[in-house]
Amino acid sequence: MTGSPTEQASHVFGCLHGMVRTAALYPPMHAQTVKAKQTLHDALTAYLSSHGRLVYRFLGDVLVADDRILPRESLLYRQFLAVCQNERQIGSISFMVGVEPREVDALLEAVTEGVGGEPSSWTSRKGLTHVRLGPPVQPEQQSGEATARRAYYGSIDALRDIQATVRARSPLAVEQIGTLRVFTSTLLEQILQSPALVLRLASIKSYDEYTLYHSVNVAVISIGLGLVIGLPETLLREIAMAGMLHDVGKIAIPHEILRKPGPLDEEEWQVMRRHPVLGADLLSRLPGSNRLPMIVAFEHHIRFDMRGYPSVPTGWTQHPISRLACVADVFDAMTSRRAYKKAIPNTDVRGYVRDESGRTFDPRLVRVLDLMLGRLEEETPEEDARGRTA
Repeated sequence: MTGSPTEQASHVFGCLHGMVRTAALYPPMHAQTVKAKQTLHDALTAYLSSHGRLVYRFLGDVLVADDRILPRESLLYRQFLAVCQNERQIGSISFMVGVEPREVDALLEAVTEGVGGEPSSWTSRKGLTHVRLGPPVQPEQQSGEATARRAYYGSIDALRDIQATVRARSPLAVEQIGTLRVFTSTLLEQILQSPALVLRLASIKSYDEYTLYHSVNVAVISIGLGLVIGLPETLLREIAMAGMLHDVGKIAIPHEILRKPGPLDEEEWQVMRRHPVLGADLLSRLPGSNRLPMIVAFEHHIRFDMRGYPSVPTGWTQHPISRLACVADVFDAMTSRRAYKKAIPNTDVRGYVRDESGRTFDPRLVRVLDLMLGRLEEETPEEDARGRTA
């Protein structure tokens, strides 16, 4: 079996889903059903011979394979995941070396008819030794920093893929944005369970891939600000996506300007100031995309006093979420180490944000940032609040 372990795990799950779909069309002994079961068995045998074990976990809308989120498959097989958890009472499927054809038959029975109670009891009754089933995980048990961090780094991978596509001058696919949305939703769900994750996640930094990590951090901080305001979950999802994509226009800015180890000259600033327009244009061409990320990409540097960039007509009203993203953007940028500056401590950044209240920042959001940081720092160990590098 070729490809990375994640690609291989994706292929195996595709075979599992294909077997279920085939069984819905043909009787158990039909040649097509037999072939689909054999295809899954062959894929499992190949995977397990190299890796020894394969565990799929279903966490709501999210499919996890061996502790790595599969975003594309989470979207493709969303209905199947829901059926397994809600109707079949299956929350995980584990495979060990030595899976037998009869165990594949039993698995097909389980995912099409259910287990009628506790999955572990069912597997014992069936005499399965190389296939194990687990119960669905309840929402309150799904929270955890490990899941949040997997989603964080998955978001980095998704943004890196978007970056490569744009730089290759290829059109972005809806699926790429959908993948990012899966990770973003997972981050939001975990933060809703444990708001203190905002500071712990936003402390993850990367000197080498600043723009990507900064984008995820702005999404995380924006979620935190939205929680303090009391915004509904549906809007928080869009705010998080807007944070992820607010700097997408920087992909078109030359590396030598983005990574310059000193201040930009006026000509370089003219180029840099184009990134909001470039980002909004890129997002405007995505079919079926929500308009909020496009608006935030365009407006997040306009400032509360409208003296930022790009220039807009007199009487322009900046979107409230753009103002929120502006606070999150500056807070993360100032607390991050860059080629031309050291990271600034949180307390000093808070002082700067207060000083710029009414100029760069909406005074109401300055108070919200203070309130958020005050709450979260009480729940976050001191070493996490100071920040880490990755």
